[in-house]
Formats: sequence, C-alpha cells, structure tokens
Amino acid sequence: MFEPDPAPLAVELLVLPETTLIQVAAVIEPMRAANRLLGRRQFAWTISTPDGAAAPTQAGIPVPAARAFDPLASREPLFVFASYNIDRHAAGTLIRRLGRAGRERPVIGGIEGGAWAVARAGLLTGRRATTHWEDLDAFAGTFPDIRVEPARFVIDGNRFTTGGAGPALDLMLALIRRRLGYPLALEVAKAFIYEPSGREEQAPALALARPREPVLASALSEMEANLDAPLPLERIARRAGVSARHLQTLFRRRFGVSPHGHYLALRLNHARRLLIETAQPVVEVAAAAGFASAASFTRAYRQMHGETPSQTRRAAGGHDIAPPASTSDD
Repeated sequence: MFEPDPAPLAVELLVLPETTLIQVAAVIEPMRAANRLLGRRQFAWTISTPDGAAAPTQAGIPVPAARAFDPLASREPLFVFASYNIDRHAAGTLIRRLGRAGRERPVIGGIEGGAWAVARAGLLTGRRATTHWEDLDAFAGTFPDIRVEPARFVIDGNRFTTGGAGPALDLMLALIRRRLGYPLALEVAKAFIYEPSGREEQAPALALARPREPVLASALSEMEANLDAPLPLERIARRAGVSARHLQTLFRRRFGVSPHGHYLALRLNHARRLLIETAQPVVEVAAAAGFASAASFTRAYRQMHGETPSQTRRAAGGHDIAPPASTSDD
C-alpha cells in the first residue's frame, strides 16, 4: 500500500465505539482532497463497525457504517480506529475476527488506540509500532514482544500504527506521497494549511501553510508569487538572504526535494487546478504555469502527473468524483 502505485486504492475503516471523530476525519479527508485535486476517484473507503450499527462517539455524533466488520468481506487494507474504553470494545469476538483478518488482508494497521486492538489480535508481534504518547509505557509493558517507538507513526512492512489524529494525517500524506508522488501530497497538505511536526522521517515534511523557518517562508512566498514567470534559484535565495547552495540544503532537509522540484510541483499543480476548474485553453494554462510553449508544458506535465493536460481535462469532465451511495467516503 505504501509503494508507488497509480492504481485506485479502496480501504476499509473499522471504527470502534468511542473513537474520536477527528481520528476518522484525519484519515478520510486527505483521501477526499486527493480525489478532488485529481478530478477522479483515486481513493475509496468503506466504514464498518463491529456490529454494523453506527459507532457512538464521545462527541455525541455517531459514525455511520456501511456494514458490519467481516474479515472475509474483502482483501482491502484495514484501518482500525479506537480511542476510549479499549478493554471493553476490543475484546472477545472482535479480536478473533481481527486475527482472522490478519491471515486474509494484505495490510492492517491501528490508528491511535486501534494499535491495542491490532496488537491483541497478535498482528504486531515482532514488529515496530506506536500508539498515543500517554499509553506508550503501558503498551510496551502489555506487549513486550512489540518494539514500541515514541513516533508519530510507524510503518513496518504490512503493518502501520499512529500516535493520534495529527499523526494519522501525517500517515495519510506519507501514503499519498509514496503512492502518487510529492506534487499531489504537497497539494493535499496545502489544502489543510498543514505544517508537519517532528523529524522528517516521521512526517511527510511538506510545508505548507508557512514553515517556521524565515528563509523557507521567504523562498516559498517568492515561488508562489511568481508561478507564471519563474525566478532563478539564485534570485530566490538572494531575496531570502542565503546562498543558493544553502537554500538547496534547507529544501532537501525540510521537504526531501530540491527547490527546483518544489517550484515545479507548485507550477504544475497550479496548472492541474486550472485544467480541472476552468475552460482556459491549454496554451493559456501553460503560460500561467510559466512555460514558454504548450509543447514544453505538456512534456513536463506528463512526466510529473503521468498523463497529458488533455487527459486530465477529459477525466475531470467525464467522471463524477462523488462516492457511490453504498459507501461512506465523502
């Protein structure tokens, strides 16, 4: 699931009672935003609960379910959500069904307290994992055969765990970046005015409202203000008060890409939005993204997005990206 793959991805979200709403939203909303930005249904999700009834939450807003959890219902990757009173909700029949799912499903993970349910089913034995920071010591003491890490999220082979709702958003941005590339993950992060926390390996490092570093904030402002007439790196660096070489280092450290790669992603993401949301001719879209010709624009666009500008426009115009009524993915 966390490897490069342009194929659509469908997942199952198993929500236990008393899960916090923000956990579920942190997983669903990045997928919804990616669908909107791509102009197609790249991600789909189905919500299940242990008994098929809506899952009550402490906020008093139930999470509706499309079906009762059945480990044999599909081979979709499974996200398990839990927050409060895990001893009551993650026991008995449910744990046995999760154990069965571990033999049938290619990928299973726990979001925050969901890690306890997945661990109780024996699906994290010998793996690295995490959970909410308040519970790390108790989790490690309960499951000595799990390598517990104080991380925002952990991906270990076909298992994943997160330390809370914010880290779940980190996880989803990492999923989008690994499957579909930096430009899309960047655009999804920007949709949430998202700024990552922690070390780069524990967050997608995608910036985006405004990074705290003044130099990077200045450089990004220059880039975003000059999408139609790209500035040379030396000029951007000079206006930010550093050398071009130092700016390269900062971008690599913070975002995992070069300034050129980030700038190009901003320009081509802007072009994608224009193609999907307006009827501007491709030559005008190319100019708005800082390309001197439609041919050079098309080459760069296809290399980054895996399709031509015309294909993007046709796909956006020809497909309804709203979810089917039988699933809860909007």
